[in-house]
Amino acid sequence: MTRTNSTTRSTSPPDLRISADIALLKDAREWAGEAAANAGLDEDGCFQVKLAMSEAVTNAILHGSGSSKDPVELGVREEGKAIVFEVRDTAGREPSSEDWVKRVGEGGRGLELISLIMDEVQLTRGEGGSVLRFSKSLAA
Repeated sequence: MTRTNSTTRSTSPPDLRISADIALLKDAREWAGEAAANAGLDEDGCFQVKLAMSEAVTNAILHGSGSSKDPVELGVREEGKAIVFEVRDTAGREPSSEDWVKRVGEGGRGLELISLIMDEVQLTRGEGGSVLRFSKSLAA
C-alpha cells in the first residue's frame, strides 16, 4: 500500500495505491471514509462513500486485475460542491456477456448499487485499464 501526494486540498488524504489483494479492501474503505469525513459529509454520506468504494475496489480486484500484484489506484478530490473518487485498474477489457451472465447470479450488481447511492457515476474502459469515477454532493 502506497500513499502519494496529490493536488487535492490539504484536508483530503493523499491518493492511495494498493495491490489487487482483497485483504486490502479495508484500507481502501477507511481511506475513503476519512476523505468523506474531511470533506464534511455526515455519517450517512460517509457510510455511502465507504460502501461505494468497497464495491468499486472489489470489482477492480476481482474483474479488473490479472493477478494480486496488479495495482489498484484510488484518487480523491473536491470539484465544485462535490467530492469525487476514482478507482483505476489494469484490465482494459470489456467483460464478455458470458462473464456477465455467470456473475449476475451471485453478484454483478456493484455498479448498479454505486449508481443508486452516489450522485454521479462514470465508467471508462481503455487499453491500459478501467477508471470508475463517482461523486457525492457536499452540503452547501
